[in-house]
Amino acid sequence: DGLRSLKSFTERQVLRKFENNEVYVVGDFVYDKFYGIEHGRAATAAQRMNEIIEDIGEDAVYLSMIPTKAKGLDDGRYLLSDQNEIADPIKDSVDATYIDLMGFSDTDTQERYYGADPHWTTSGAQAAYEVLAAGLGLRPVTEYEYEVATDEYVGSEYGRAAAWSVPLDSIELAGNTMIDSMSLCRVEGVDQVPCFDSIFVPITEDTVDAYDIFLGGLGPIIEVTNPHPSAEGHLVVFKDSYAHAIAPFLAQHFAEVTLIDLRYVQRDYALDYVDTEGATILFLYSTSVINTDARALN
Repeated sequence: DGLRSLKSFTERQVLRKFENNEVYVVGDFVYDKFYGIEHGRAATAAQRMNEIIEDIGEDAVYLSMIPTKAKGLDDGRYLLSDQNEIADPIKDSVDATYIDLMGFSDTDTQERYYGADPHWTTSGAQAAYEVLAAGLGLRPVTEYEYEVATDEYVGSEYGRAAAWSVPLDSIELAGNTMIDSMSLCRVEGVDQVPCFDSIFVPITEDTVDAYDIFLGGLGPIIEVTNPHPSAEGHLVVFKDSYAHAIAPFLAQHFAEVTLIDLRYVQRDYALDYVDTEGATILFLYSTSVINTDARALN
């Protein structure tokens, strides 16, 4: 680690390079170098979304794309591609109501995203939730108490940066009476459905990524239950890991929320397992996952 940090320092401070291991270190923040657009993957993602929409046959279908924090960098100074080249073709091709989050990283970037991890912070997720809720025709809930789960979060971009100047992050959890009453089950395989009496899964000594406190981390199908009398209906979210931090906020409006990650489960199995009749459908994907992971919507 010491040698890697020395290499990073030499390249950035001595050789005046902007990047190290495909990330930019700008002050206390690490940004992904979002360069190179895979147009074919965006087209394929749009096609598969439309296939799912046709298979489900529901009318209340919504779509939103999440920009990475690199979108807030000066593209005249840093080598970056336009993330709208991913979002726009999907928005124009998919038969769904579009909720625009693509300007989300252009302002307040350092409040809305972790310093050394690609995901948004809890306050960033709350801000995105307020936009999504309005787009879904819901009145956002605004009253929360924030609790620090850890102040030693080593995000996934921390190791790539290998920079002494990058501080560790804090992970906060938003709570209120409704969120505190939620529970979840993780459908991880046949007869493998561990359940928890909280929407947050505690960090243990065996936890590799502290971000897994949100919903227990990546998995095929995750089911959230909200027992509050005012909650009704079913929200089905096709998503990647960005959705995990926003799930507690969205779940305040529904009796049940089902999150499906098609990178880890076959589409036919997921659509057969999850009852989508009468449900609200949301496609919520980051531009990064669509652009880099061919499995995003298998």
